[in-house]
Amino acid sequence: MSTPRSETPGDSRYASDDATTPRVSRRRALGGSAGLTVFVAKFLSREAVVQGLNFIGGIWVVRALTVHEYAWYTIAITMLGAGSVLSDMGVSAALMSLAGRLWPDRPKVNRLFTVAYEARAKFFALFGTVVFGAGFFLLTKSQASWPAAAAIMVCVVAVTFFQLNFSLLSVLPKLEQNLKALQQITISGAALRLVLLAALLISANTLTALFAALVAIAWQAWAIRRRYDIADQDTHFPLEDARAEFSKVARRQAPASIYFCIQGQLNVLLLGYFGSATQVAQLGALGRISALLMVAQSLFASILMPRYAVLKDKADMLRKYVLAVSAFLVLIAVFLCAAWLFPGTMLSVLGGQYAGLHGELLLILGSAALYVIEALLFSLNMSRAWITPSWIQVVVTLAFQAVLLAFMPIDSIARVVIFSSISPVVSIAVYVASAALHFGRMEG
Repeated sequence: MSTPRSETPGDSRYASDDATTPRVSRRRALGGSAGLTVFVAKFLSREAVVQGLNFIGGIWVVRALTVHEYAWYTIAITMLGAGSVLSDMGVSAALMSLAGRLWPDRPKVNRLFTVAYEARAKFFALFGTVVFGAGFFLLTKSQASWPAAAAIMVCVVAVTFFQLNFSLLSVLPKLEQNLKALQQITISGAALRLVLLAALLISANTLTALFAALVAIAWQAWAIRRRYDIADQDTHFPLEDARAEFSKVARRQAPASIYFCIQGQLNVLLLGYFGSATQVAQLGALGRISALLMVAQSLFASILMPRYAVLKDKADMLRKYVLAVSAFLVLIAVFLCAAWLFPGTMLSVLGGQYAGLHGELLLILGSAALYVIEALLFSLNMSRAWITPSWIQVVVTLAFQAVLLAFMPIDSIARVVIFSSISPVVSIAVYVASAALHFGRMEG
């Protein structure tokens, strides 16, 4: 297996010149078919523990909080997701792409983190303020007091900060495929959160649930920083090209990140503004079940994407692209069939407050599946720096939504979900077309 070469013609700075890397290490990083099967099996067993702990914690919060408190918690989690996307703005994807070209030259890869942290700090300072304000407004509109709304959003911003730092450093274990270490940290964090959630037995409110998440993610960020020291840097490696790459990705990705962040959280935003706290709580509770899809998504993000980022052969890239998408679609189809056949069983885990929402359950899980497929295709494209002009999705999505608004009022969970699902459908079509276009341009 040859040493990965630069994807940028004539630019040797983005190719590893470490000719002494043992073949065993390379084989471990990229893996043969038999070794990959065992590797994936071990990953899935640990990931099942991670997602199981998170799922139990999520259900515990649903059952412990009142409908109003859970509505506030749902808004907080929505703002957390928005803050994470907006504060990243393609930084993680750019880091993965550039680091994949330099891997396994760790001093050069470590040097890239200087640029990554610079970009991340700017985005966090800007969008953290925006997210705080938007969340504060929605919370007060959902009958939260001003002090409570401010305290909740302070927790959200703090969780976002630690989450961003953790996700950035997790690029290293993903590239070296040392996923056991990464999963050990996440398992410990999930277990710590679950233990801290016991405080809900004493004080069942949104702040208690968020504080448990804050302590857990802060511990994870500290643990990964301790394990992966990036102080050993090649100070002679120039950062001008890296800064230009990060800037290019950010400029091209910014409109899409902002737009799709809003579209991705549109369910809660619309119900938070036009609907009631009860509808927001029902939407958030049903969304807990869709968290089961995270196992498949984690498999891709942690194993397939880093391996895909370092591929060089067109035929190999195309084959693995089709294989990854096909496997993902099969898993999602099985999940949705289970929800269709056994809706009562799935709803029973949420408690009596949310029983009877059979139709809404299938709609929300279907919508969540579309967003997961969109994220899969987006990540595949971004791992190769295949960036689609964002105006295409914006114009097409808004046109379809405008037509739908003319015929359908947004006054129920089902209609809000249908309205917001237009965005991932359009994005899926665009990302598939973009991948086909880039594959067509590549030399065999």
